[in-house]
Amino acid sequence: MDIKDIKYISTIVEMVSFSKASKKLYISQPALSQSIRRIEAELGVPLFARDRTKVIPTAAALQIAKEGMPLVRKVEALTQSIINQGSDAAYHVRIGLSQFYGHHMLGKTLKSFQQIEPSWEFHVVEGESHFLEQQICDGLVDVGLFPTPIYSQDLESYPVLDEQILLAISVENKKAIAIADSLMTLDGIHDIAPFGAFPFILLREGLKLRTLVNRLCQAESFVPKAVIGSENLDTCRSLVEDDYGITFLPSTLNRKGDDDKVKFYPLASKLCFRQLVLVARSDRAKRFHLPEVANIMQKFL
Repeated sequence: MDIKDIKYISTIVEMVSFSKASKKLYISQPALSQSIRRIEAELGVPLFARDRTKVIPTAAALQIAKEGMPLVRKVEALTQSIINQGSDAAYHVRIGLSQFYGHHMLGKTLKSFQQIEPSWEFHVVEGESHFLEQQICDGLVDVGLFPTPIYSQDLESYPVLDEQILLAISVENKKAIAIADSLMTLDGIHDIAPFGAFPFILLREGLKLRTLVNRLCQAESFVPKAVIGSENLDTCRSLVEDDYGITFLPSTLNRKGDDDKVKFYPLASKLCFRQLVLVARSDRAKRFHLPEVANIMQKFL
């Protein structure tokens, strides 16, 4: 049994639910259940029993949670201390964001922080937002920049930018362009069903934008013909430019109005809106003046 195992057990004890614990830990419920079975086999004792409404921890699980979590916190604190060695933690900001937002937003983000304190130094951590949320909760990353929703109730968020999800079509795809132009209203396109015959380039399942797109399509009773699942929004746009398919992209990719190869269409659905936010634990939010930084970023954007 290692530190991660102790954290798994303690979180289930805290949440009294495997499903809620898996969400807080940012792992799948089957993976969590498999880990608990492995730990029970290693220890030779049961850790949890189930009734119809909740998970019941055994005495062994309660003991692990009580005596083990202080060890977990010590290890996390030690890790943070080592990371901070050689720098003043008050002036060293670890910023987490995806490769996409790093490409499009990092410079403006750093300049916004430096308007508060020019001497701050920065370390950038790239990753998917679920992973970064956990890193922030664990104190390994100070501040995150990623889109809503924010899943952890322990984090504070500060709006930076309103994003709209747009339908993106290559200008070479004359048939899809003609359909989109014919469907456009003052509110945007109301019906995406006519695009059912076209191949779609989508992000892989589990990413926030893919989840939003899934909800949008379900609300429209529309099933896109997905031909690829990508990890990166810039890759999706590049494939659209080459007329490999059509896709859904955030308005961040259309802010320069560079629609020479791709034409963007707004959709009328209320599901097509989300916010880009700065995220941190409350103590870090105060230390790095996130409300003020968010206001400065809004002016840059």
